[in-house]
Amino acid sequence: MNTKPYLKTVLYILSLWLLFVSLLIMSYDKVLIKNIWDYLFGENFSFTLSSLRVRNIVFLFSLIFIIIGVFILIILANSFGSGWSVACTVSDISNENHEHLEFLTTYIMPLVFTDVDSKRTVLNLGLMIFIIGAIYVKTNRFYSNPSLAILGFRIFKANVHDRGVKKCTVICRGVLESNSSIKYIKIDNETYFAKII
Repeated sequence: MNTKPYLKTVLYILSLWLLFVSLLIMSYDKVLIKNIWDYLFGENFSFTLSSLRVRNIVFLFSLIFIIIGVFILIILANSFGSGWSVACTVSDISNENHEHLEFLTTYIMPLVFTDVDSKRTVLNLGLMIFIIGAIYVKTNRFYSNPSLAILGFRIFKANVHDRGVKKCTVICRGVLESNSSIKYIKIDNETYFAKII
């Protein structure tokens, strides 16, 4: 079964969806919306990039990443249409759902109240998002994803019985129980997306 390493980056971007929604709310500027509306649909209105304030750039980037998050959900839904393993069973299960909350409180919440009017603070925010992403992917913590929790996914550690026994992190919808039958897609050698059958 082939792994899908690109899913790590995709899941990291998706994990920041709540942060981008928060930044969108904090950087909302009705003058920007009116100016864009007038530029697109008005007559004789000029809109220049130099007129953008720092909060406007944060707003536009947040909006772009929210839209990217929607596309990621569509891509994920389509990529899981095929490529599932044969049916196998699981045992020795432990619930790891606290991982979602730890990621949210440790990494996302401190960034939520960023001052979106300060260039220095916004540059720091961008740097922190990049560094957290690198750590998140390199340390295989990409499954600690609050967006997945909202979508009903749960995290379990379990022994997967498929041509031998391997202890893995299993991400699935529903409750995994001992001797549950699953099919899975490998994200990497230690992390599986699974569906309970």
